Amino acid sequence: MKLKHVNKSFGSNQVLTDINLEIPAGQVTVLVGPSGSGKSTILRSLNLLEQPESGHYEFDEHLQIDFSQPLSKKDLLYLRQNTGMVFQDYNLFSHLNILDNITAAPRHVLKQSKAAAEATAKKLLAKVNLADKAQSLPDQLSGGQAQRVAIARALAMNPKFILLDEPTSALDPELEAEVLKVLLQLAKEKQSLVIVTHNLAFAQAVADKIIFVEAGQILYDGPGTAFFSEENQHPRIKRFISSMTFTNLL
Repeated sequence: MKLKHVNKSFGSNQVLTDINLEIPAGQVTVLVGPSGSGKSTILRSLNLLEQPESGHYEFDEHLQIDFSQPLSKKDLLYLRQNTGMVFQDYNLFSHLNILDNITAAPRHVLKQSKAAAEATAKKLLAKVNLADKAQSLPDQLSGGQAQRVAIARALAMNPKFILLDEPTSALDPELEAEVLKVLLQLAKEKQSLVIVTHNLAFAQAVADKIIFVEAGQILYDGPGTAFFSEENQHPRIKRFISSMTFTNLL
């Protein structure tokens, strides 16, 4: 995925300014930065939940979008079929059991048979350690369990990239650990992940690439190891890491 010279405003508020970035397949890319910096808007633009006013978007060798032009339904469908989105508030269908939540999109969008979709869903539930919850309703799950179902639902579409917007921000530390364990396993399997998070310990453990965003601009785009190396840190990034990890406050 590539964004070139992308700009996005909400009314008179410019939230993204001349964004240029490339997100490689088979790696974990993590977006970090202060609240309101624009990192979630970048993520939502990659899924076209937000459409910038200008710039270009390239997705694999099949799709090139000029944001200054109307978006076609064909391009939108192709992108949505190849990117899975996981939100911080799960967005599960409350009236459907967990198995039906996971099989809905494969059956209706990918036209899979019920048997095939359910077979895949059961494998994915086992993968996220929820094999016994297939017949449960969302309100019978903990937050950590619901988020793991949301991840399984995204995986069910066999997307090229999974986009996660603060997937653990609503969870307490114990439930957060359940979700992070699943994401770490996906990272080991070379699933392409793009994650917005405030959890810098997790980012340091999992990120192949880190993008630091502030005031709608990218101040760092490079390896995770270099981002956390004190020798290479930009003064602003050093202050950010210190504030997020309580370093030098005592």
